[in-house]
Order: sequence, then C-alpha cells, then structure tokens
Amino acid sequence: DPKTGQVLEKSVFVIYFQGAVGSMKDKVLKVCTAFGVNLYAWPSSSEQARARDSFLKKQLEEKNRALEAFQRHMCTEAEELVAPAPWNLSGNSKIEDW
Repeated sequence: DPKTGQVLEKSVFVIYFQGAVGSMKDKVLKVCTAFGVNLYAWPSSSEQARARDSFLKKQLEEKNRALEAFQRHMCTEAEELVAPAPWNLSGNSKIEDW
C-alpha cells in the first residue's frame, strides 16, 4: 500500500472514459474516493507517454547498475573473508581467525 508501506493483496482496475472534465469524471472520482482507491496520473498524449517510458527505463537501468555493483562488492568481500589469512596460507580463513 503506497499510503502505509505495508504489503497487501489488492485488486487492480482501470477505468477509461473520454473527457478530462464533466459529470462522468466527477462520478468516477466520487466512487473511487468512496472505496479509498489509489489514483495514478495517466499521460494525456503519446509524447508524454514516451517521455515517461524513457524516464522509467533510464531509472531502471541505473538501479540495475547499482544492484550489480553492490552484488560484485559483496562477492569480493565474501571471497576476501573466506580466503586464508596471508600470514597463514594453509590455515583458517580470515573470518575463522577473527
């Protein structure tokens, strides 16, 4: 739930209708408000949709690069800790010596 941060099972529905103003929009918003739904902005043109898509793809690429860097770092650190200590190459790993 974006409002509370809790993990919940929810139903998803999408309502499409013509016109950004008018009684139909007011009725739909009133019903949505009554049920406490989360409303999300929708692009009003194909250019806005492409811009949003591009932004989200770049954001996803950045997050994936950060995740991969973190995973490489963790693997390097784990290898370092399980390797034998330099002063005792045939003995315990560094973590065991600690």
